[in-house]
Amino acid sequence: MKTILVIIDGCRSDGLEQARTPNIDHMIEDGAYTLNARTVTPSITLPAHFSIFTSMLPQGHNVFTNTGFPQPSPTARSIIDVAKDHGKKTAAFYSWEQFRNLSAPGSLDHSCFINSSSEGNSDIEIAQAAACNLTSHSPDFCFIYFEGTDIAGHKSGFMSAEYLDAIETADTALGIILNELERTNLSDCYNIILHSDHGGINNHHLENTPEVMTIPWIAVGPGVKQKHIITDKVNIIDTAPTLAGLMNIPVHHTWQGQAVNEIFKPDVFETIQSQFLHSDSNSRPFVEANRQYSEYQISHASQ
Repeated sequence: MKTILVIIDGCRSDGLEQARTPNIDHMIEDGAYTLNARTVTPSITLPAHFSIFTSMLPQGHNVFTNTGFPQPSPTARSIIDVAKDHGKKTAAFYSWEQFRNLSAPGSLDHSCFINSSSEGNSDIEIAQAAACNLTSHSPDFCFIYFEGTDIAGHKSGFMSAEYLDAIETADTALGIILNELERTNLSDCYNIILHSDHGGINNHHLENTPEVMTIPWIAVGPGVKQKHIITDKVNIIDTAPTLAGLMNIPVHHTWQGQAVNEIFKPDVFETIQSQFLHSDSNSRPFVEANRQYSEYQISHASQ
C-alpha cells in the first residue's frame, strides 16, 4: 500500500478542538487517532523531524538544533531512504529548506520547496503541488509539510486567534489533498498519517510542558481501523515503523520506535511480517528510548 505523511508544524491537540477543521475531523471519524501522542526533547522542528523520519531520539540521530547544516549520525536512516532502498517511489513537498537534509541524495524522486519566508503561509501552494504529483506520479511515499501554524504561533502566540486561523488554513490545504485523491479514485490506494512535530506555549515551544510535548496523531486509509481511539502510548519515533508496516517494507535495524500495531486492520496486520514492525536487532537502543520516555512521563505526572 502507498502512504502519505502530513506534518502540521506546531499544531496542538486542543488547537484542533477549538479550530474549525472538517477535513481533520473526517480523518478522525474514519480512522484511528490519539490526541495524546508525544514529541521528543528538544521539542524543536529539525530535531523532531529527524526523530520522525529516522525513528531515533535526538541522542541517537545527533541533530539538536535547527541548523541549516546538521551532521546526523551515520547510523541514522530515514524512512525516505528505506523506502527508496526497497524500490518505492518517493516525493516531498515542504516550505522549510532544512528538510533537504531528511534524506540522502538520490532518495527522492520528486521534491518541491516553496520558501515560506518570501511567500508567507504557503500551505495552500504546497498542497496544490502535492495533489498534482499524487495524481500524476502516484508516489509510494509522500511527505507533505504545512508550516503556517508554527509561523502564527511564534508571531501571535499559540492558541491565539491568528494561530487557530492558521490551523484552519492547514485543514483547507489538507482538503485539497483529500479531494484530489477522491476525484481521481486514489483514496483507496493511500494510507495517510497526520500529526505534529510539537505543540507550543506563549510564543515558543521550548518547555517540557503538556502544551508543548502533547500532539495529535491520526491515521486513515484502507489499511487502518475506522472509528478507533488509540490506547497505546505513541511517540513520534513510532511513525516511521508504522509507515514501513503500511508499505510492507522492513524497518531499518537502527530504528528505536515500533509500529503502532493497534491501528492496522486485522487482515492487513496478518500480512505484515514481524520484522517490518520493529527492529529485533536493535533492542537495547529501543529499551533505552522507552526508559527515557517513561522517565519523562513519570516526572511530568508529578508536576
